[in-house]
Amino acid sequence: MKNQIIIHSSGKQTRVALLEDGELAQLFIESEENQRTVGDIYLGRVHKVMSGIRAAFVDVGMEKDGFLHFSDAGDHLGEYLKMLNGGQAFSKSAQTDLDNFDNLSNSEKQILAGKLLRNGQNVLVQIVKEPIGSKGPRISTDITIAGRFLVLIPMGNFIALSKKINQGKERRRLKGIVGSMLPDGFGVIVRTVAKDQDKEILEDDMRTVLRKWESILKKLEQSRPPTRLYKDLDITESLIRDLFAKNYDRVLIDEPQLYKSIRGYVAQIAPSMVPKVQQYKGRDHIFDSVGIGSDVNSIFSPRVRMKSGGYLIFEQTEAMYVVDVNSGPYAAKERQEDNSLKTNLEAAREIAKQLRLRDIGGIIVVDFIDLREEKNRKKIYDELKKEFKKDQAKTNVIGMSDFGLIQITRQRIRPSVVNSVSQVCPMCGGSGSVVTRDTIVTDIESWISKLKYSTRYRAVDIYINPYLKSYLTKGLLSIKGQWMLKYKVRIRLVAEETVSLNEFKATLNGSDLDITEAVWEDQPIDKILEAYAKEQAEAQVESMSKKDPSGLEFYENEKSSGRNGRGNGRSGGRGGSSRGSSAGGGRSNNGRGGREDRGSQSGRSQRGEGSGSSQDSRKPRRPVQQK
Repeated sequence: MKNQIIIHSSGKQTRVALLEDGELAQLFIESEENQRTVGDIYLGRVHKVMSGIRAAFVDVGMEKDGFLHFSDAGDHLGEYLKMLNGGQAFSKSAQTDLDNFDNLSNSEKQILAGKLLRNGQNVLVQIVKEPIGSKGPRISTDITIAGRFLVLIPMGNFIALSKKINQGKERRRLKGIVGSMLPDGFGVIVRTVAKDQDKEILEDDMRTVLRKWESILKKLEQSRPPTRLYKDLDITESLIRDLFAKNYDRVLIDEPQLYKSIRGYVAQIAPSMVPKVQQYKGRDHIFDSVGIGSDVNSIFSPRVRMKSGGYLIFEQTEAMYVVDVNSGPYAAKERQEDNSLKTNLEAAREIAKQLRLRDIGGIIVVDFIDLREEKNRKKIYDELKKEFKKDQAKTNVIGMSDFGLIQITRQRIRPSVVNSVSQVCPMCGGSGSVVTRDTIVTDIESWISKLKYSTRYRAVDIYINPYLKSYLTKGLLSIKGQWMLKYKVRIRLVAEETVSLNEFKATLNGSDLDITEAVWEDQPIDKILEAYAKEQAEAQVESMSKKDPSGLEFYENEKSSGRNGRGNGRSGGRGGSSRGSSAGGGRSNNGRGGREDRGSQSGRSQRGEGSGSSQDSRKPRRPVQQK
């Protein structure tokens, strides 16, 4: 079997491998510590609006606030804000701009988003990008509910068909089916897998996504921010939903309970495909049984060996990934250019494969073996471009420089596979090396000495690695005791596993304000404490003054006068925009087809706008579920 979905579950962690043409193409890992959040919908509260960077930070209940760039505010921000915060949600000037929304340029729409958003507002958001490193999740107010064949767009008023459905007759059939059952005030994207599907199946999918939206509205009435209103499918189920129909021959699962769960899920969405869901009962590891065990293991190693004898080294820095190509024993003095070209071509194929397997995004710099001839450099570039066509993530490749370097950018939606299942080393802090014990002890003593002779404070808490604390407190007259006698400073050593052996952190006794750098740089601690206390007081006052929302306002909606592109369709304050028709596509999708996989995959392309507009007195209301 060429294309398979192989699922290994150990109880606490689930690994999903996608095989294409018999080779490992992608690996996904999900656990309690690493759960998928893309597609989840939250009732959040605007924490801070920063018009200077055209963005707002929204509290969604995670460790870091969600990042809402104004370009992700979508077409329906005004409707949602009015629905959640009442009729006085924004100023009269903002309302004037909102009434003229369809005539604004993209830049003007972003400026308008800055006017509409205010600190403390309730806002409905959806996660479009996982939290990565120290950054919070990227969010959007353009809400979508993904089904297997359709993607529902609340507040929308359009039908968009995937551009991959290129037969005019089929496009007209799908447009007619979906248009006949789509309620007013909603848009829909018809996904590629809807091609040739029966009307009953599409109607079933429409009812499913409408029920999900109705459930979100019911939960919204009784919720206070921050609250998660909707949990999208986990990695396993979302892959089954989105990929199983794309010519995958079978799903093989080694865990009995998960097998029963997935089989039941497939029975609901695609009964004819149930026989393709199979349970693995062999003795060998499921990955070894299909020949991908070594490929999976290579993902977690910085060194990747190639068949020619050469190897790749993957190293992550703060700003980028660096890949070094080495020839190994394959290097030969005779015909060196030809041998280097062969190694580089093999490396180009392996690098494209590993970037996809490891899900590495951002900037990647590859140091290939030097090539003298320009035509050979061009071959490496062409080989990379060809291999990246297999990758769903957007990539960009810059040709080889005179130094043999090729720069690559790859779309980053979630943390890399390695980062998602690993933690920063508590010993070295991720640097790969630790200073000697005498060095860090000397640094701490120097800091204490500086504290003694440059400030009036004589009691500190010093946070250090547990191993270092054991050394400093060992014996009757420990090093800590010697410091206290020598400098007349009361010292409390606190073991902190997150502090590496390369560093330490200090606070005044009874305080949680880090003063380590302030002492080193001779900054006035009194002023720092005063500013910190003021900031804490303001934060407390702000949290107490936030209004408690007393439910939501729902209004009756006047029935729109037209459908399929000329009615109002949108629920909420502003006039609907009419969208012209296009051959085979109904309402013009203007590039909307690129968003067909928004509920499960990553890309979110902007929607085009029509020109005409009509005014009426629409107000938010619940959708009418079709039967």
